Amino acid sequence: MSGGKRVTKDRLETCSDSIFAIVLTLLVLDLRVPLAHGPAGLEQIAPSLLVHAATFLLVGVFWMLHHGALARVVEVNTRTLTLNLLTLFWITLLPYGAKNAAERPLEPLGASLISACCGFHLLSMLAMRLSAHSTIDDNPQMKSWRFFRILLLAIVAGADLVSSVLSWVTPWVGYSAALATVIIWLAMPSPPEVEKKFQIRNGFRRRTRGIGAAG
Repeated sequence: MSGGKRVTKDRLETCSDSIFAIVLTLLVLDLRVPLAHGPAGLEQIAPSLLVHAATFLLVGVFWMLHHGALARVVEVNTRTLTLNLLTLFWITLLPYGAKNAAERPLEPLGASLISACCGFHLLSMLAMRLSAHSTIDDNPQMKSWRFFRILLLAIVAGADLVSSVLSWVTPWVGYSAALATVIIWLAMPSPPEVEKKFQIRNGFRRRTRGIGAAG
């Protein structure tokens, strides 16, 4: 960020969206044409297809969470950018964990990696969001909703990390934790109406500010 250039929230989101898109593309590259034909071939690649579908859904849910976390933010700082890179790092490890899970589904490495990535990604995203204060965060209608969401995110992240360790006892713990993470966040209640009005107002104004060289 030399020369006084500023990194805006728009650029942060564009970079993040690109990495999410690349990760989703990398997932399908691990699918191989089966050696057998007909139903036998489908049975041969069934584990890979299942892991691909589950991981695709997981990354998609994380993308939605990432978008929602930044929806209320109008200004980013150096700490936000750094923590955002950390959230993306854990996303980029998911294809490797998925590949291990597809090729050796009953071994613990793949399940443990996927569960650990879920936990560390959620914690990193929580830290990133807390680093970027928004005026709507002080709204009374939002405070209780935010507290519940932050508490739930921390609990789910902790459960994912514990499950990543327990996956070395049985990989099904890690798989179950990742699936539960998806279900919980898809079932999350919508934010209060005041947030929607805030997003519309700021979306029309395009008042996203950036950071200077010193952050």
